[in-house]
This record gives sequence, C-alpha cells and structure tokens, in this order.
Amino acid sequence: MEGGKRLANRKKSRSSQKPPALSRRELVTRLQEAEATLDAIRSGKVDAIVVDVRGGKKVFTLAGADHVYRVFVERMNEGAAVLGSDHTVLHCNTRFARLLGARLQKVIGSSMLDLVFPDDQARLDALLRHAAQRNCRGEIRMQCRKGNPLPVQLALSSLHPGGTRAICLIASDLSAVKRAEQELSASSGQLRNLAARLLTVREEERTRIAREIHDEMGQSLTAVKVDISWLMGRLSPRSGQMLERIGGTMQLADNLIKSVRRICTELRPGILDMGLTAALEWQAQEFQARTGIPCKLRLLAREAMVGPNVSTALFRIFQETLTNVARHSRATRTEVVLQKQRDGLVLLIRDNGQGFDPADPSLSKSVGLLGMRERAAMLGGLVNISSAPGKGTSVTAWIPFLPLDESGAMS
Repeated sequence: MEGGKRLANRKKSRSSQKPPALSRRELVTRLQEAEATLDAIRSGKVDAIVVDVRGGKKVFTLAGADHVYRVFVERMNEGAAVLGSDHTVLHCNTRFARLLGARLQKVIGSSMLDLVFPDDQARLDALLRHAAQRNCRGEIRMQCRKGNPLPVQLALSSLHPGGTRAICLIASDLSAVKRAEQELSASSGQLRNLAARLLTVREEERTRIAREIHDEMGQSLTAVKVDISWLMGRLSPRSGQMLERIGGTMQLADNLIKSVRRICTELRPGILDMGLTAALEWQAQEFQARTGIPCKLRLLAREAMVGPNVSTALFRIFQETLTNVARHSRATRTEVVLQKQRDGLVLLIRDNGQGFDPADPSLSKSVGLLGMRERAAMLGGLVNISSAPGKGTSVTAWIPFLPLDESGAMS
C-alpha cells in the first residue's frame, strides 16, 4: 500500500510540472511563423535552418541548397579553385581549366605548383604561405598546354571548412591587359623616339641658322661698316650735317652687328664647341649680369669628356632652369654643381627662392619642364625636381656616359 501511494504521488508531481498552456493568440502567432518558414524553404529563399539544441545553436543545411552557389561559380568569368593543405586542387570551375587549356578532370587532383610556369613556382609558394595567414593578391604565369605562359592575377584567401585548412583562389586572365601594356609601351617608345628626333632636328636647324646668320649677315654688316668708315674719311670736316648722318648710320650698323651676335648666341652658343664647362660658366655669367642674382659654380667634372649630345642636353636644361629662376623663384642666390657620379654626369641647380608644390596639377602642362625631362630621357637619363613652398627648388639632371657612337665621347 505504501509503495502504491508513493507512485501516485510521483504521478501527481509530474502532472503538476507540465508547461503552462499557451494562449490562443500565441498559438496563432507560432503557427504563422511556422507557415512562413515552410513557404521560404519551398521557394528556395532559405538555404539553412538554425535550431536551438542542447549545447548551443546548430545549423542544418538543406539538401540542394548549395546548388545556386555551384551554378554561380561555374558561370563566373574568372577561374576559381579550392586547394588543399598540400596545394592539391580539390575543386575548380570550368573556366579555371580552360585557362590551362586542359580538361576539368585533369586539373582536379593536380598540384597547383605544377600548373604554373616553372620560374614562378617560388613566387606562388610564397603567395600560398601568405594566404594561409591573411588574404593576398599576386601576379604569376600559368603553364598552358599550348606552351605559352598565361599571365594571371591571383586573389587568395584561407578557408576552414569542417575544421580542415584550404585555400580559395580566383584567377583573372591578364593577357589582354599585358597586350595593351605592350602596345602602350611600344607607342610611348615611338613617341619618345619622335620627340628625340624633333629635338635633334631643332638643334641642328638652330646651328645651321646661327651659322648662316653669322656668316652672311655678319660679314655683310661688317662690310657696310667698313664702307661707311671709308666715306667718313673722305668727307671734309666742314660737311657737318653729312658726317652726322653717316655717324648715325655707323651706330646703326654697330647695333645690327650686336643683334646678330645675340641672335646667333641664343640659337646656339658657339662656346658650346669649347666644351660643357665653358658653356656653363658663360651662361652663369650672362644670367648674373642680366638678373643680378649671384650664381655660384662648382664644376667638379671639368675634365669630363662628354659628347655634343650630352653637352647640348645639359646646357639646355641649365638654360631652362635659370629662366624659371629669373621668372618665378624670387631667389637671391643660385648654386650650380657639375660632377661625375659612377656611370653618369650630374648637373644640380639649386636656388633659395619661394619654391612651389610639385603636386600642383598645372605643372604637368609646363612645356619647359616636359622639355627638360624629355632631353634627359632621350639619352637614357632623368630629371628630378625637388621643391616645397618657401624652401627653394633643386633641379637634378643625370645623364649616363654613352658609347662613342651615341654621344661622341669616350666613357
């Protein structure tokens, strides 16, 4: 009897622990939520369900839910692959196989290191090790079955499906980009050659015109001046008005001769034929006399043997820089250094003027600055301009020593 009473008491206690009954409104709400979930599953809007279980939440992936992602990956215009921890291709899309010119079954199971150009295997290995830590990008060449390496851009990221380590990579074909870069480089080279030819022709034309003016007009004016002097010697001192007119003509002839010399010098200074250092010294003296700005020279490469092309390029760069100093810098002093540096010649022009911002967009349209850079580039050199507002400007031109047939100088 006592055992029966204890069993009855247990049943009563269990019945007393039943959850409280839900209200009709709560039941309707839960039913609506369940129906909405079922509709979403049927329509494909839900790929997985999160369920509260003992120990936390659990994700149940619905059968066929990954189909849309597989279709997406297969239809990508980029190659996609998943690599195992040993860099074996576990999965890839058709586009990835086409990049290699191989069948999909042949690519899956291959080592990724065997699918790239031999010279790029070390680079790929470094990228894969880096991708295990964080996302990265890199450019390599894939080994196509056609034999030609295919340049691709790889985007790599680390995956941890089911606790395993894997790497996902996206391969973008760069062959069209590389062809465009090559065409652009070839076009730029042609334009540079054309610019170099134009500069050479212009210098040759300046030299020719300067010589013709000097030889023809200079000699003719000198002859006129001699004849005027002869006439003045034949006139009587009492012919005051006539002597005055002839004296004015003589003065005009002198001015014309000076103008001819100035024009010839501006076209091409004859002192360039005496060497670069002599030309720089003369130009510095002219600049100082014209502007009143002291110009200190340190010609540490006085004995350097440079050819006419190099001398002309550096002299023109020097001229253009001094012109800019006179026009824009408001400087009170200028320093010029010419020196050898290993395999080239360096010309440095520095002033203490107001300076400017090198990032100013308007500078890209400066014909003078472009001309300086182009003169150096046509000889394999470069021009660097360093400046800041209130801190002056430095122009450094470097031109390599060239073989005899290119510069006329022994390097």
